Amino acid sequence: MELVVFQSDRSLVVERYAQEGDEVLLTLPGGGQIGVPLRTVRNHYPGYVPPPGLTDPAQGLPKDLPYREIIGKYCQKYNMDCKLVAALIKVESNFNASAVSPKGAQGLMQLMPETQREEGVTNPFDPEQNIQGGVHYLRHLLDAFQGDLELTLAAYNAGIGRVQANQAVPPIPETQLYVSRILALYPTL
Repeated sequence: MELVVFQSDRSLVVERYAQEGDEVLLTLPGGGQIGVPLRTVRNHYPGYVPPPGLTDPAQGLPKDLPYREIIGKYCQKYNMDCKLVAALIKVESNFNASAVSPKGAQGLMQLMPETQREEGVTNPFDPEQNIQGGVHYLRHLLDAFQGDLELTLAAYNAGIGRVQANQAVPPIPETQLYVSRILALYPTL
């Protein structure tokens, strides 16, 4: 484990820190990777051992974050990074459990009806069910794309088939903006 401290005074525990030119590639504990500009990193500490009080995955989230405990519960269950899930929820619904998109996605994590059925979500407006189904689905995508966070997020937004067909983030402006918004928000939580 390594502790990364950003210029903003925020910090992040990562599995691996690798500098590649003017970018740093961070491997996340729950799987996936994120690249950040080197200039945003103040320092990093290899061999970091989190204190015993940080065993709760929601521990690193702001105390007043909506649905904090539910996010932590299912991130721990499915081995996902709770900050990533919180960033996704912020971008998807702005923490509005009643959100409905023009395309029919519903709830906090904006699950489409087909995904709801696959994940056993019977009430997409119930925060517990929606987060459980959304985090489990996100874990499935992260595994399918072998930890590639950009492809995982693109598939969550545009569908797994589009990402597989392109073997990259599809050239859809909405999806490209979606991925960049989550990756920008993620380290700030």
